[in-house]
Amino acid sequence: MKFFNMWYTRQTKEMQNDVKMLIKEGRLEITMGGWSGPDECDANYEDIIGNFQKGHSWLLEEFGVTPRVGWNIDPFGHTEANAALYHDFGFDALFFGRMGAEEAT
Repeated sequence: MKFFNMWYTRQTKEMQNDVKMLIKEGRLEITMGGWSGPDECDANYEDIIGNFQKGHSWLLEEFGVTPRVGWNIDPFGHTEANAALYHDFGFDALFFGRMGAEEAT
């Protein structure tokens, strides 16, 4: 969300209102919503939680939304607890792009 925030805050009020309208109408959906992309393989859970709290708080304040879908297409791995943690964030689904060979069989 940090890069989106940097882009968004530099836009005109008209563009910001257009983005808000697209989100409100469901034509633009924010996924994951952490302030930065989490390192799922070797991260401290407090860091992951804090990262999501910061991003989700900004989204709720600015747009009135909380992400419902996790989207992490380029992590360096996953721990077994990530899915449970994302469930606790309220995600309905999680999409990711890398899986170990042992999970694929």
